[in-house]
Amino acid sequence: MKILFSVESYPRPDSPFAAFVGELCREMTRQGHEITVVAPQSLTMILKKLEKKAPRYFVDRVEVGDVVKDIKVYRPYYLTLGFGFFKKISILSKKKAFERIANKLPVPDVCYAHFWSSGYSALDYSMRKDLPLFVASGEDRIFFHQLISRKDLKHLSDYVKGVICVSTKNQDESIAAGLTVKEKCIVCPNAIDNKCFYPQDKEEIRKILGYSQNDFIVAFVGRFYYRKGVKRVSEAIKLLGGKNVKSIFIGRATSTHSEEPDCEGILFKGSLPHEDIPKYLNAADVFVLPSLAEGCSNSIVEAMACGLPVISSDLPFNYDILNASNSFLVNPEDINQIAVSIKKLKDDIVLRRSMSIGAINTASELTLPKRAEKIIDFICNIINKR
Repeated sequence: MKILFSVESYPRPDSPFAAFVGELCREMTRQGHEITVVAPQSLTMILKKLEKKAPRYFVDRVEVGDVVKDIKVYRPYYLTLGFGFFKKISILSKKKAFERIANKLPVPDVCYAHFWSSGYSALDYSMRKDLPLFVASGEDRIFFHQLISRKDLKHLSDYVKGVICVSTKNQDESIAAGLTVKEKCIVCPNAIDNKCFYPQDKEEIRKILGYSQNDFIVAFVGRFYYRKGVKRVSEAIKLLGGKNVKSIFIGRATSTHSEEPDCEGILFKGSLPHEDIPKYLNAADVFVLPSLAEGCSNSIVEAMACGLPVISSDLPFNYDILNASNSFLVNPEDINQIAVSIKKLKDDIVLRRSMSIGAINTASELTLPKRAEKIIDFICNIINKR
C-alpha cells in the first residue's frame, strides 16, 4: 500500500522531536508499505529561532532484510501568523504547503494524518483525488475544531474515514468536539520498538555509566516545562532527602515556559539520541512523569518496556495503559503524593519487583509491529468496505 503521511514534524539524528512518527513510518515500511511524508515547517518559527530549520527534502533509509528502502520526507515552508486574528491565514498557509508538494507526487492509496490539524491540511487534496483520509489523534489537548469554521469542521468530520485514537480520552474528546463519531474510531495506544526498549542487566548498565549499585535512581523523560512536571519531580526528590536518592532527567527546555530540575544528586540532565535512552532507563529504579495533559505518553510505555514501575497522573490519558499492577497514579500537582509514592517503591523491593513485572507485561502488548499491523488492518477493512 502507498501511504502519504501528513504530519507536524519528522525526526532526524540532530532533532529527535516526533520520534514516534518516524518509528511508525519505519515499521510500516518494514511491513511492506511505501511511505512518503509531507511535514510542513513554519518559516516564521525558524526565523524567530524558536524551531530548528530542517532540510526541505531528505530520505530516511530503512533496512528491510537485505534491502534498504527509502522514506521520502518533504519539509516545505509555510507562514505562521499566530492563531488570533490571522489564524485562518496560518492554517491555509500550512494546507497550501502540503498541497504544493502532494500534487507533485504519485497519487497514493491512502492519506494518513497525524493530529487533526494535519488532517485538515490533507482534506482538500484527499477529496480532489478521492482518497480515503485517516487521522491519528494523539494530541495532549484537542482544540483544532475551535480554529476552523463550522462548515469546514463538518467537511472534515464527514470526509475522514477512520480515526486512530491513542487513548479513550482522545476518542472521547474528538467526538465531543464534533470531529468524528464513535463508529469511525479505534483506540490504539502508542507503542515502542521492542528491539530497542527492553529490560537489560541493571548492574552492568550502572557499571558502564559509572553509577553506584546502592543508589535508588528516579528517571524522568520529557520536555522541561510545567505541563510535563519536571520541576515537580525535582521538588518531590528534595522532600525525600537522603544521599542515596539520585535522578536522571532526559529532555530539554522549551523556548517558552521552561523549567530546570535542581534537586541534589542529579546523575544526568539533558537531551539524548533516542537510541541511547534505553540505557539510562535501565539504570533507574522508577519512572516518574506527573504530566498535566497527554494523548498517550510514549515515554511511559518506553519506561515500562525497560521494566520500570511508573508514578504518573491519575488522569484519563493514562487509564488505557496504567493500573495497579504497574504504577501509582497520583495527583500530578501534589508534590507530597509524588514523594510518598517514590518512597514506597524505594522502601519496598518486593512491590518494586512486582510492578516491574507488571510494567513489562503491559509493554509486551504495546509494540510497534503490533500497533502498525492493527492500524493497517483498520485502514484495509474500511477501504474494502468502500
